[in-house]
Amino acid sequence: MKHRPTPSHTVLVTGANRGLGLEYCRQLAAEGWLVIAATRDPEGATDIHSLAVEFPERVRLVRLDVVKDSDVQALANELRGVPLDMLINNAGTFGPEGSPGGMRYQSLAHMDYGIWRDILEVNLLAPFRLTVALAPSLCLASRPVVVMLSSDLGSIGNNRLGQSHAYRTSKAGLNMLTRSIANEWPDLITLAMAPGWCKTELGGEGAQIEPEDSVRAQLKTFEALNASHNGQFIDRFGTTVAW
Repeated sequence: MKHRPTPSHTVLVTGANRGLGLEYCRQLAAEGWLVIAATRDPEGATDIHSLAVEFPERVRLVRLDVVKDSDVQALANELRGVPLDMLINNAGTFGPEGSPGGMRYQSLAHMDYGIWRDILEVNLLAPFRLTVALAPSLCLASRPVVVMLSSDLGSIGNNRLGQSHAYRTSKAGLNMLTRSIANEWPDLITLAMAPGWCKTELGGEGAQIEPEDSVRAQLKTFEALNASHNGQFIDRFGTTVAW
């Protein structure tokens, strides 16, 4: 980022223990942000613990199961009165398996409806719950940003293959939620981010993009955000993605 933020700039990252979440924490901490790294099991998150040791004044671990209202409310209470400059709703799931194995239980021929409900709970309901709960802290910041981690698979206009129906619908719903929140809360910059097909547990080994490369590009895009980006669906380079 061109302008190194002061330590007073605070970001909360969900799903911080691995993949893109861990990489957001690593790069933002290195840039001087105070990072609140949220994960279901802080004690067992070895990599994020190591990052907290490396940046003891910049990385703070918190316990958060994004599908538990009690966890969300407890965190919101803890952060009451604290300006939150950025919320990255990164926590997401493809179900019990990542891509491509996870496609087998969300196909036309074999849909596991229980898994579909779980995917919707994590990928759609949880970002709504957390964003609403943390809105008072976001509104204390001078330029609050909410990043909804979407996917190219959430694009209706670009859907040429079908498949992965549970995951696709969760991300398409998240895109709609992004636009709706943006309309109701114009003082926030709320956007849906397509990070690209990344080599994470969710994306699988066949993915094309390293997490560090995706996050590096995203942070450059975040730096240039302004009010016109509110409610937009963009990729890591800031290019508009078809709804």
